[in-house]
Parts: sequence; structure tokens; C-alpha cells
Amino acid sequence: MQVATKDTQIQVENPKIELSPAVKELQQKIQDAQTQTISDADLAALYIELGKAYRAQMLFRSAIDTYSIGLTRVPFSKELYRHRGHAYLNLRRYSEGAADFEMALRIDPVYWDALYHLGLCYYLLGDYRRAKAVLARCRAVSADDGSFISATDWYCLCCMRLGEIDEMKEAAAAIHEGMEVGAGVGYYDRCLAYNGTITLEQAISIAESRDDHMYATGAYGLAVYYECVLHQPENAKTLLQNILSKDTTWAGFAEHAAYEDIKRL
Repeated sequence: MQVATKDTQIQVENPKIELSPAVKELQQKIQDAQTQTISDADLAALYIELGKAYRAQMLFRSAIDTYSIGLTRVPFSKELYRHRGHAYLNLRRYSEGAADFEMALRIDPVYWDALYHLGLCYYLLGDYRRAKAVLARCRAVSADDGSFISATDWYCLCCMRLGEIDEMKEAAAAIHEGMEVGAGVGYYDRCLAYNGTITLEQAISIAESRDDHMYATGAYGLAVYYECVLHQPENAKTLLQNILSKDTTWAGFAEHAAYEDIKRL
């Protein structure tokens, strides 16, 4: 029986970069909190902020360790599960991310952030039917236009992947001009292209005017539309390759989706 080697199972290489002042300050705050009386909510918030500071430096494994230690102190924190799941997602560890989002939803079944990111995990795992069901729940509990736009976009992608084009068009029709886009920027233009308010070319032009990450966010759904609705895989492949050539923000959801799709194409 063959066994795996240590270097394939243990991450032995650590980034040799200087930790940011924010990381060092939060590390000290957490150390100080161990000798103080502090609420679970405040303690969880400290671990979440430290994890975010690590993630700002693309130190996702350090962020995961931080959230995990936080969960030993505050084991029923839906926010810690949500943020650890997000960091797993950033590292393409979709199954582990899904497990954390499912745990967050056991604590709060209508937690929008957990529903949204769980839907993304299942989408990236290629489980489009399950992703669609989760994103339908996410759309239903969206509290603002930006949240609804984001959930609707990924819901539409699931429909496209499943060949349910009429259902995709019905969902996309709920997105219209004049909405308060907020955090849905990028997804908004995609949805307007899906429902015919703007052309694909206009949506691509808007994406190209933005930074690398927002280009990926804007262009990825259009690649899926080219492949699944227009049946133009070469146009889809061109957009996916353009996304992957802009590698400065490799940990984004659209970047990961493009990576998974280009392997298949």
C-alpha cells in the first residue's frame, strides 16, 4: 500500500513577509483579552478582525488558524464559522468552506452571508442543483438591493449550468435600472446583460474599465452566458483566459470559478 509523502500533506512553506501593524496590534489585543473579562461577542469580534488583517495580506492559512482558535473560545459564533468558511473558499478548499457555512446556518438558518457563500461553495464544487436551492433561500432573505443582486446573479449561473434558461431569464428580469447596487456592483451589470437591458459587449466594456478583481467579477458570468445560453464556448474561453491572466487577486470567487471552468473547457 502506498502512502502520501509529508510534503504533499503538510504545508511546510510559510510566506516570509513582514506582518502588518494591524496584525501585530490585534495579536496584542487578543493576548490582553485573556486576562480580562470580555463578552463572547467582543472576543469573537477580535478574532474576526485579526483574521481579516491576515487576509488583507493574503495570509489565508493564518486567518483559518485564527478563526479556529477563536472557535475554541466562542464555539457557537456563527460569524467565526462564516469567516473561516470564507477563508477556506479563498484557498479553493470548497468542501471545508461548505461545512463551516452549514454550521453557521445551524446556528442561524436565515444568515444571509452563510447562505450566499454556501451557494458559491456548491457552485464551485459543480453541485449546481444544490447551489441553486441554497441561493433561492438567499434571495428570499436578502435585505437590500445589493444583496439581492449578488444572490440573483449566482442563482442565474446555476440555472444556466442546469440548462434552465427560461428560469434564468425570469430571475434576471427582477434586476432593473435604478436599483441601489451597493455590494452588488459587477454582478449588477452581468444581470442587466442576462435580461437584455444592456448588450454583452456593453457589459464587457464596463468590466474592462475596472480593476482586475472587478473585471473578473464582471466578466465571469458573461463567459457562462456565452457558453450555456449562446453556445459559443470559444468566446467563453477567451473571457476566462483574460480573467486568469489578471492574477493579482487570485483568491476571488470569480477567479476561482474561471479556473475551474477553464480546466473543463
